[in-house]
This record gives sequence, structure tokens and C-alpha cells, in this order.
Amino acid sequence: MQSVTVARLRPLSAAARIAAVADPGSVAAVDEALAGPRPSRHLARWGLRTQDDDGVVLVRATIQGAPVFVAAQDECFLGGSAGTRHAEALRTLFDLARGERPEGVVLLMASGGVRLHEANPAELMLARALARLLDLRAAGVSVLSVGVGDVFGGASVLACAADEIALLPGMRLGLSGPRVIEATHGKGELAADNVAAVEALFGAEARARAGQVALVADDATAVKAWIVSTLGQREPFADRIAHAHGRLAKRLEAIPSTAVPQSPIPPALEILFAAATALDSEELLWKLRERPVWITRPPGAGTFGPRFAHGVDAALLAHLVNRTESARRTLFVVCDSAGHDSTSAAESLCVSQYLAQHAAVLALLRASGVQIIGLLAGNGHSAAFFANALQAPQVFALEHARVVAMEAAAIARVTGLDGGTLAARIDDDPLVGHAVRHFAGWGGVAGILPDAYPGRLVALAERQP
Repeated sequence: MQSVTVARLRPLSAAARIAAVADPGSVAAVDEALAGPRPSRHLARWGLRTQDDDGVVLVRATIQGAPVFVAAQDECFLGGSAGTRHAEALRTLFDLARGERPEGVVLLMASGGVRLHEANPAELMLARALARLLDLRAAGVSVLSVGVGDVFGGASVLACAADEIALLPGMRLGLSGPRVIEATHGKGELAADNVAAVEALFGAEARARAGQVALVADDATAVKAWIVSTLGQREPFADRIAHAHGRLAKRLEAIPSTAVPQSPIPPALEILFAAATALDSEELLWKLRERPVWITRPPGAGTFGPRFAHGVDAALLAHLVNRTESARRTLFVVCDSAGHDSTSAAESLCVSQYLAQHAAVLALLRASGVQIIGLLAGNGHSAAFFANALQAPQVFALEHARVVAMEAAAIARVTGLDGGTLAARIDDDPLVGHAVRHFAGWGGVAGILPDAYPGRLVALAERQP
């Protein structure tokens, strides 16, 4: 019997993984700009070397004759983390794909998420890449993601925002990594050194058994077959959003509690919500009285988790999608929270998919002509900001708002950087500083407002182009 050679992707470099799944001789540069060097401008200050591609290889190719764009992340460079240039390259790739309309875009993902050495600009740029990915899907171009390495943090939301997601055996997918969960909630929640518990929560096999991802053999032929068969599954973007919403609802129904966790409306927002009327029973979507302006309720002291994100989406789909009015419709996505839900329970539901779905619902609203404006009213914390208000084309912030990619201690733990140095810089450093002025300095905030007075927001809505 003749032996069959298995071309495994896992041991290969990012470029070699692309070559393994692409048709021979079909790999070429997407364009000159993406082919040129784009090393990080921010790593030297931390004493770290740069890499010309900043950890992501981008090409055009064919796979079994189908023209595609492919991005492959390099986990050997700073864990595949998405730095500013890395994320900017992904955003550019999605923009080019929207113009050229290949059969699809394939993401070979292996990343720990936003590069915390470049926290503020990196989070901003990866959020913009996420928005462009979803705009690309809304325009009818398929996006597929394959986890060829571990995929965590904001990269997990990006992966889950694709039309379909697959993982190779042994890979892990999650928003908060095991060390983050243990540090936040203790070993009783999850012991990061308990291999079996970690695999049961994050592992590809567990995710596949739960129906959250496809499991594809670590074999170039099998991966190619999955890509080609999945590219052929055409479905309108709005239908995909509706079907995904139904699947995520059933996942929530399978666990005991059904109520959306509520916190009081933050004091800085009381004047705004006093001028509005709640539209849903959970009071997650409100409308300014006699104005075509809607506002989402933020978690405040609570977290932005599966139930909260799904509740907001249910209200948006019921009350704003497909609504027709002569006046322009504006949605203010209001952000203030303790961050995304970083518990084992949230990860068992695959919280990344709920946040990706929320970003997709916002993209559907954009595609249907709704003007989306972000309002950072307090803490713009981690993925609760990244997949929410930061998905708006423009974000405004109140004066005392803060942007927290991660707390200083967590950044130190994940990156190995000196915790004392980071803590000292947390107010004044443009890269990692929490004060909203730093995020504004990178172009992430269009304006800083003295308050959330309703008339001020209505004026903002009316003057946007």
C-alpha cells in the first residue's frame, strides 16, 4: 500500500503555511505597499527587535483555482500579537478585497491578541480592521478563518467575525487566556497549570464538540478542502446575522440563568437617559423622545458578556434593523463597563463569538444606512470597548473617560515588562496610558465632550457628514 504524505501546517512558518494551501505558483504580492517592509515603530523603546512584516504575511493566491487573499500570522514573532502595523496591514487587505472582490479572504490565525507593548494604537487599528472585515462580509465577500495556532484576545474576536471558523487539533481559542482568568478570579475559577481543565475550556476539540467551530485535520489537503467547500456556501450577510443570532440564543437557553445582568445607569449618563424611552424589556436600547436617535445602555459597573451583548443585539435587530424613516437614523453606542466577561462560564459559551456577533450587528446597521457614533462615557475596557463603541466610524468621549486595553499588572504579566515601570506610566504614556487624551492622540477619539447633554448629542448626529 502506498503511503500518503501529510503536509502539516502547524510546524511551518507563516509563509510556508500559505504555500502549503495555495495552488503551486499562484502566490503573489497583494500590492506594492503590503509587500514592502512595515516594521513596528514602537518596539525599540522596550528593547525589542522588529520584524519587517510585523508578524503577518499577506498575499494573493488561488486555492483549487479560486482567487483569494490570504493573511497568515506568525506566532514566532511576539506571539503573533497584532501591533499597529500588523493590524493596519489587515485593514488594508480587507479594503483591497472589497474593491477587487476575490472569491474570499482566508485568515490563517495564530495570535495572542492586541500587542500590549503598543496598547492604544494597536487596539485602535485592530478594531478598525475588525470593522472593515465585517464591512467586507456585508459587501458579499466571504471571509474564513483557520486557527493554525492558539488564538486569544482581540484576535479571537476577529477570527470569530469570519463567516466560518475552523481550528486545527490541539489549538486553543478564547478571549481571556488561562493566566488572565486565574489572575482575575483565582485558581478556583481556573488553574492555568491544569492542562486538562484548560483544554476542556479552550481546546479545539472541546469547541468543536460544543458546535462552536469546525475541527479540521492538520493536513494541508484537508484545510484546502475545507476552505473550498466553505467558500461555496453563499448566504446574504443579513441572513447570516439572523441565523447566528438564533444559534447564540439557543446556547444561552441551555444554561440556567436567563436574565441580562443589570447595573444602575452611570451618573454621567443620567441626563441622557432621562430624555429617552426604553424600547425593550431589558432596557438595553433607548430612543430619544421625538428624535431619530437611539442609544444603547452600557453595563456600567458590570461586564460586557454573552448575555449582555446578545440582549443588546436582540433589541437592535428588533427595533432598528430594517426600520425606514425619512430622517437619518443615528445610533449612539455608549460604552462604560468593567470590561468583557473574563470568567470560565463566559469562555465555555465562547464569549468571543458573542462579541464578534455584536460587531457584526453594528456592521449590518451601517450597511442599512444607520449612522453609528461611539460615546465613551467612562471606562473603555478591553474587548468591551474594542467590539462595541470602537466599531463606530467616529467615537466621542466624556472628559474623564479612560481607555484600558489591559490593567498595568496584566500587561506586565502577559508581556514580561516591568510592572513598576508600567504602573508609573499608566497616566502619562501615550502607548499604554489610560487617560482618554492618549487615545485621542492616536486618532481614536474625534472629540472630547464636557457632558452627555441630549441636545449636544443630537447636534453631533445632525452635523455628521
